[in-house]
Amino acid sequence: MNTAATTLSAVARQLLTEADAGVLATHSQGYEGFPFSSLVQFALDVAGQPIFLLSGLAEHTKNLRGNPKASLFVRDLKSGEPQSTARVTMLGEIQLIPEDEVSAARDLFLARHPQAALWASFGDFRWFRMVPSATYVVAGFGQMGWVRE
Repeated sequence: MNTAATTLSAVARQLLTEADAGVLATHSQGYEGFPFSSLVQFALDVAGQPIFLLSGLAEHTKNLRGNPKASLFVRDLKSGEPQSTARVTMLGEIQLIPEDEVSAARDLFLARHPQAALWASFGDFRWFRMVPSATYVVAGFGQMGWVRE
């Protein structure tokens, strides 16, 4: 990996580690051909994959049942001007976390979002993980590119 790609990868990891929420874009099942975006909380697992706690009633979860491909957008909220701030868009497939991995995912997520413990016990919520295929990073003016997973 070259120096520029290493820098972009480090920026992506930092943004995803520091963020507590992002915009999840899914493929709309009700309006074919259109994306559907929603604000979601997430936490990273040890492999750097986002973990989500999603309700089966949510539109994004319904969309994922039809097409698991999605993107997660996160930006640096500490910076002022949105067009010059660092940001990352991760592409991947969102998969249900296997039952034998749920406890670890739950612990990671609730450490980041303790208030989610209330709805984590609701019957319609499930644990999901994004398996990334590629990540696009804007690290600042003129510093951008794809980081392959």
